Amino acid sequence: MDFSEFQKTIQAPQPAYLLITDQDYLKKKVYECCLNQVAEEVRAFNWSVYDLDKDSVSELLNTARTLPWMASRRWIYVKNADVAGGKLKEYLQNPSPGTSLVLEAKRQSRTWSHLPTIELPVGTDPFRWVMSRAKREGYDLDERAGRALVELIGENYQQLEAELEKQFLWELESRKITLDSVLRITRQAREYDVFALIGAIAGGDADRALRVLDRLHYSGMTVPQIVSMLYWNFRRVLVAREMLERGRPFRSVLTELKIWSYKDREREIRKYSSEILTDILIRLRETDRLCKTTSTDPKLHLERVIIDTCGGHSL
Repeated sequence: MDFSEFQKTIQAPQPAYLLITDQDYLKKKVYECCLNQVAEEVRAFNWSVYDLDKDSVSELLNTARTLPWMASRRWIYVKNADVAGGKLKEYLQNPSPGTSLVLEAKRQSRTWSHLPTIELPVGTDPFRWVMSRAKREGYDLDERAGRALVELIGENYQQLEAELEKQFLWELESRKITLDSVLRITRQAREYDVFALIGAIAGGDADRALRVLDRLHYSGMTVPQIVSMLYWNFRRVLVAREMLERGRPFRSVLTELKIWSYKDREREIRKYSSEILTDILIRLRETDRLCKTTSTDPKLHLERVIIDTCGGHSL
């Protein structure tokens, strides 16, 4: 079940739930939802949090078997439940009817295969999630702005939500979130421009590449910093191409290398020439050397790489 389905079930809660996710966003939502089921005046008696990396399983089970005080139900949130899966088996076969346990785990186990499971829906798309979240809050989020957020942040839903909250406050009056607003406020905006620079170089568009370079330079990034980020990102593209050639699924390549700006662009990566990518990496290494050993304006060295690369060939 997803989070909204979980919310519906707690009107008549189950004695135990399993939460499987690596997303802090979902953990936070479930945690807060469970906490809110316990009246504030009795939380000291009917709300408990255990981390089985540090806390005793026997203490957890004693609490779970204790009747709630001045309430119909006790809630317990358990972190790192994987650690004690076997020790919880007996209790889960005959759980206390007055207690609801939420077991946060990294993976499914036969110990709790019968439990209702909370998780993000399979195939959850962060772009659709961002657009839906903004709409639900009454904001008009431009699609380019939504995609930029995902490219900058990746699939970290908690961080995506935090960045959206900043946008909501910034555009409280207009209720419109544009690409400019995202790039102005989001911490990773410079990285977005680096991706734009890579795309312009890859497309052989020297004019656009030089404009983006100017924007990065005037934003305060030094040429060595830009060269370093270009090298790092072109290196990731080269590694991604090699991984795809070895038969790795594109989704796992995106996740491992965190190249979110190439989501839905598998064909584009596959058409990149390894020889040209390697040539660009060599040019960038040479540019870095020239920046450190000559008195010429470093920006001129990088502009020459862009012009030579875009003029000679596109990726």
